[in-house]
Amino acid sequence: MSQKSKDSLEIIIIYVFITLVGVITYQYLSLPNEMLRFLIADFGMTLSCFVFSVWKKNSSVYDAYWSYIPFLFIVQWFVNGYMFWGISEFLTAFTLSFWSWRLSHNWYRSWSGWDHEDWRYVNFRKQFGKHFQWINFSAIHLYPTLIVFLSMTGLFSLYDSSMPHDLNAGIILGNTVSLMGVLLELFADNTLYAERKNVSRIKGTTIRSGLWGQIRNPNYLGEMLFWVGLALIGVSSGAAWWTTLGSIGMILMFIFASIPMKEKRLLSTRSDFQSYLKEVPSLLPKLGKKN
Repeated sequence: MSQKSKDSLEIIIIYVFITLVGVITYQYLSLPNEMLRFLIADFGMTLSCFVFSVWKKNSSVYDAYWSYIPFLFIVQWFVNGYMFWGISEFLTAFTLSFWSWRLSHNWYRSWSGWDHEDWRYVNFRKQFGKHFQWINFSAIHLYPTLIVFLSMTGLFSLYDSSMPHDLNAGIILGNTVSLMGVLLELFADNTLYAERKNVSRIKGTTIRSGLWGQIRNPNYLGEMLFWVGLALIGVSSGAAWWTTLGSIGMILMFIFASIPMKEKRLLSTRSDFQSYLKEVPSLLPKLGKKN
């Protein structure tokens, strides 16, 4: 058995345990508010994930959680009331599941094993030293859990119901936007994965193939579209306006944190990234012909 196979078996066992924590917490909670019940179970799973990250001395234990937990929500909603599902519920479940499994697959094929830890977490370890575990829990584990949960709150209106929702224009549009985002990520990540393994590509240079030649962050744009679509689905199924705050938070996080951090790093690791910044827009392609 290869080292990656051993590490893969270990991460699977870890996530089985994390899932059991969530399921047991959810089943034994007796609360009138279903959203709060989900939130507490989600927090318990996040806390378990944090403990494993401390044990493994690798915060990338959490990396798969981002794409896994929304799918687990769908599974629980299905168990709770699949007999009340209609086209709206099944369509949204497909969209979210497609996003979840595509992103999880992309994470796994790029994960080399426990020898890998996200470069941002490595920087945090160096920057905060003995105080790192506070950052590990609050910024690496808890904040992403909360913003994903907030972004999912609109879907409670769709799935926490005793009757199917009519398929309306808003739900169709929301699923369309989300699926467009997933496809954008799919094409962008496939190109990225292929180019990283392309032995003929000059090392230390920026990837400009496919979508990466049109915009600098097609994967982040796709992710933003996915969450905006979910917010639209929620509102169109009767959710309150505040459920859109999650997708707004996602957009702000990507624009003001994730993208600047990534591009600052690439400026120091890619010899041509300065010219790439000037020639290729960040999120929206330039219209018209180049001079």
